[in-house]
Amino acid sequence: MEYKNNNVDEAEQRKKMEQLKQDVLVKFLTKEARERLGNLRYAHPELAEEVENMLIQSALTGRLKSVIDDQRLKELLQTIAQPKKEQKIKFENK
Repeated sequence: MEYKNNNVDEAEQRKKMEQLKQDVLVKFLTKEARERLGNLRYAHPELAEEVENMLIQSALTGRLKSVIDDQRLKELLQTIAQPKKEQKIKFENK
């Protein structure tokens, strides 16, 4: 019986987190920015998840003060999607 309660608790927790995520996105993203994020979810779900989590963390910690419009979201996506430089170590035989 306790096993069922854990599943119910986990389902409720996921539902609450999903609702929190939707509330934050509606409050801090313009309609156009939410549409862009939705489109991104279809093409690159991992990137969309990363952006959503970053926005939610910023909102919950108070660092996100203003509404993000489509242009600002594009800039954020470009920053995140830029390829990171790989460090190469070169060994020389002597």
